[in-house]
Order: sequence, then C-alpha cells, then structure tokens
Amino acid sequence: MRHELHTPLTSIKAYTRLLRDDLPPDDPGDGAACLDAIDRNAVRLERYVDSVVLPLASTTTATPPAREGATDLVGVVRDAVDLARRVAVAGAVSVHADVPETARVAVDEMICRHLVGQLVLWLTIAAPARAHVEITLRRDPSIRLDARIVPAGELTSAAPQRRPSDAPPKPAPDVQVARAVANLCGGDLRLDDTSFRLSLPSSVLAPSPR
Repeated sequence: MRHELHTPLTSIKAYTRLLRDDLPPDDPGDGAACLDAIDRNAVRLERYVDSVVLPLASTTTATPPAREGATDLVGVVRDAVDLARRVAVAGAVSVHADVPETARVAVDEMICRHLVGQLVLWLTIAAPARAHVEITLRRDPSIRLDARIVPAGELTSAAPQRRPSDAPPKPAPDVQVARAVANLCGGDLRLDDTSFRLSLPSSVLAPSPR
C-alpha cells in the first residue's frame, strides 16, 4: 500500500520540479507560484500518507482514536479559496467564502487542508463559465462547511444561457478519498454535482488553569 500511494506523489513532485526548472527567466510569477503550490501540497500529502493513512490501514480497530486538536478551519478555508481563485481565472469563475472569526476542529491541520483543498478545487473546476462558488463556514450547532455553485443566471437579471449540446460535460466528482478520510475523522461528507457539505467534529479544549 505504501508503494501504491507514494508512487504517484513522487511522480507529481518530480515533474513539477522539472517544469519549475524549465520556466523562462522572464516568467511573470504566476506559473512558478502554481508549481510551488503543487509541490508543497504533494509533500504535505506524502507526510499525511505516512502519519495517518498507513497507520490507520494497519490497525484492526474499527474506529480510530479521537484526535483532540485545535486546528482553526477558518485559516484552512481561506488558503483553499486563495488557491481556487488562481485556478478559477481561466474559467472566469468567482469564489467567495463567508467565515466566522474562528472555528476549531478536532482534526489535525494536514488532514483539514487535504479535505477542504480537494473539495474546493473540485467545485471550482466543475463550475461553468461566469458562475460563482459560494462557501459558508458555520460552527453552530456544529462545525459545517457548505459550498455550492451559483449559476450566472442567478447572479444577474439576464436569463440563464442554455448549454450547447456539444459542450464537454462537467467533471464528475472524484472525492472517494475525501469521503473516506472525513468518515475516519468522525465527520461527514455529502455532495452532488454542484455542491458539498462537510461536517467535522469540534475540538474539546482543556480548561484554562486557574
């Protein structure tokens, strides 16, 4: 299993670094920034595989031990939105997130970044041209991240345009790993072609000493 999980990540890092080395000196910076982000996330995912996926696969218990953490999901969502906006430029898609000041979950930061980043990027890529991706993070009564594609017709008074019959189909959601990880963390992931809802357990912080 370790070989099967690490081989594609090693290939991603190798090709990304080759492309990075071949960038022209006068590159404006966007290409380098995107390649650096891919490389950085591949390294994080490698660490996640070694520290979370493989230990969980080797255990015989049905439910992993609860993770008591203090990951602020607000920062994770903002970083995912920043990356999604870089990708959304090509499709003229806008991305906005409505978040509270803080929302802490009992899942470590690397797992949160993998989950949220994969879901937000998928929804951004699946959105049609001139659409809007609306993301809302709520913590009452439980921490819940809702995101949906708002078609261009709902953003303006103009009638929505019909999609040409020869237009390529929208990419189907490929988030089986995200769903499995959410379940392992004690959360829940529900999605359809145009939206997702991710619920994660809130962290239980130790009381302050008096």
